[in-house]
Amino acid sequence: MSQKTSLFLAFLLGACASATTDLLAEEPAPTAPAPAQPDGAGAKTRVAPNGSARVTVLAQGENAFVARLEIDGHAEVPQHRDSTEEYLVVLEGGGTLLVNGKPEQLSSGSAVFMPANAEVSYANGPDKMIAIQVFAGPEPAAKYDNWKPVDEE
Repeated sequence: MSQKTSLFLAFLLGACASATTDLLAEEPAPTAPAPAQPDGAGAKTRVAPNGSARVTVLAQGENAFVARLEIDGHAEVPQHRDSTEEYLVVLEGGGTLLVNGKPEQLSSGSAVFMPANAEVSYANGPDKMIAIQVFAGPEPAAKYDNWKPVDEE
């Protein structure tokens, strides 16, 4: 794993740990805003309409969205544009990401940046891909509101 990827993961894990600490505290610190809750009746995990992908919201605020994204083997994400920057850190699996027509091979340990309004599509390889997904603003995450909540067991 590259030093750049390691630093990015350390930042994400630190941010997630801070959010978890705030959630577990009896009263939030007076200067810290209350953590934002994911949309959808408290559901944290949602599944794509076709069943081939799942997203678990890890943290969401006014300026960012962090999730764990899983995409089944051979599944595809159709061409789309998101209104904010997006980052993916691949933990397992991989495939081919097209950003503004330029292909990029993703595999475990890859970290990729997608500019705001970039034309993006993805074709997964044969294995499930698991990644940390970050939007630099929560607006693009609204697309997951149409995904079916997964019942917590």
